[in-house]
Amino acid sequence: MLYLNNAAVSSAVTCDQMMDAVERAMVIYEEKKYTMPERMNVSCGDGNILLLMPCISGDYMVSKILTLYPGNRKIAKPVIQATVTLMDSRTGTVLAIMDGGTITALRTGAVGGTSIRHLARTDASSVGLAGCGVQGYHQLKYACAARGIRKITLFDRNSANVSLLTEKLKADKLNVEISRVVSAEELITVSDIIITATTSREPVLPDKADLYKGKHFIAVGSFEPSVREYPDAIFKQINRVWVDIDYAREESGEILIPLKKGIISGKEIFSLGQLIRSGGEADSGETGTTFFKTVGMALFDLVAAQLVYECSRDRGAGTLLE
Repeated sequence: MLYLNNAAVSSAVTCDQMMDAVERAMVIYEEKKYTMPERMNVSCGDGNILLLMPCISGDYMVSKILTLYPGNRKIAKPVIQATVTLMDSRTGTVLAIMDGGTITALRTGAVGGTSIRHLARTDASSVGLAGCGVQGYHQLKYACAARGIRKITLFDRNSANVSLLTEKLKADKLNVEISRVVSAEELITVSDIIITATTSREPVLPDKADLYKGKHFIAVGSFEPSVREYPDAIFKQINRVWVDIDYAREESGEILIPLKKGIISGKEIFSLGQLIRSGGEADSGETGTTFFKTVGMALFDLVAAQLVYECSRDRGAGTLLE
């Protein structure tokens, strides 16, 4: 079997290849050609959590083991750590063990990029990010791959995060202008595409409906029923809410809270896979505003791990373990 560390996973595939894989996963999800049990959460005390995410589809099956230890910040260790194991579904043979944090980051960035492919204006040339953490970096990389981005704008209440991300982006030589702003309102104003990837438990963007016209929004951060990054105002500018999986209605406050308040209805919620499978174009309504919420699923891990494994195997990359 192959062992693929962070560097091996990161260099295995291109952004376009990963977005193509995510599109396939969204179609597989719509066609229900998979087995994906509910994510198992195990409390490890002191707010620590062990997560197990399995999935089977076609000739492959995957299991991601993930730990969430908030206290690790105090001892300079990652809060989230993960390992992905890819297996042959026909024999149960382990094919590869790989860095799960990198797989998660790449596939989540690709999900955001896929939404840009299908929902954002084709002439979108600027992207703004609220929340300059690890995931924000990958969201921006995939945004640049999905559209001809010429300007990146960053916003974070922690200026050190902005500085670190700026240096990381410059090292990638993306050939884009990079700037920072001091308010979320300014971020929206100067950007065609806005991505939120924060840990905030309350909306980080202003409750001003007119700000949201004609733009594409990607909500990454909220993964609990009581947590949301967006205010009610955005829902006054859209006629559809796009999600990656149906479970987003229950897991994320981004969707659940507006539903409970009657601001949106279940009939306005659509999965992006439906659009991709149909081959049609998104209806952006009178305002031209589109909104996409991702919560993720193990099926994304499976297609991402499959792609990384096959490309690495064919190139003779990685470390072979006997």
